[in-house]
Amino acid sequence: MKARFAFPYRRIVSAKTRRWGRGYTLIELLVVIVIISVLASLIASQVIKVLDDGNRLKTRAIVVDLKTGISSYRTEYGRFPLDNLTDEKEWLTDGSNTLIDTLLGQPVEGGAVNLNPKGIRFNEFPTAKNDRHGLISQPRPSRLVDLWGNPFHVLLDGDGNNQVMNPDAQNSDPQIAQPGGKPAPEFLMLDMAIFSCGKDGKPYTSDDIVSWREP
Repeated sequence: MKARFAFPYRRIVSAKTRRWGRGYTLIELLVVIVIISVLASLIASQVIKVLDDGNRLKTRAIVVDLKTGISSYRTEYGRFPLDNLTDEKEWLTDGSNTLIDTLLGQPVEGGAVNLNPKGIRFNEFPTAKNDRHGLISQPRPSRLVDLWGNPFHVLLDGDGNNQVMNPDAQNSDPQIAQPGGKPAPEFLMLDMAIFSCGKDGKPYTSDDIVSWREP
């Protein structure tokens, strides 16, 4: 009778299987974490940029609407909706004057002159939420604010020479104040200029949202 020899069963394990079976090393985990962090920061920066661009577009829409309302008023009455105009003065939509109430056809208060006796409504502004982006009608005079709660700046041609002071000449950004290496002109050949200070809330900076330049 022949003897039978039993060989123990052993599973053949490849080097690749052994490598995956031992799990990730600390260095591999750190590499994965770094990659995820980089991707997350890139996505977050893009989201912030998209939100900022959207806010700028919304604010520019109000700039354009305000400019259109002032132009319509001027066509109707043959003048601007403010008194004591000079080319050098910047008017604010902060309730320190009756500009917004005049454009909305609202009766003025405090003994001010009613510059819109026909009561024509030249503008429709969104109502501000949390004192941001739109019209704040109380207390009077009404105010108009941008996405960051700041008033708009308005320059009007007071002497009829079709030019106003150029805010770009005071801009802290050299590319705006000196386009092409040459100083920006002192005046804009326009009858009005309107701008928001943008996200930083400071006038004459690169993020101003203006009516006389492309967005």
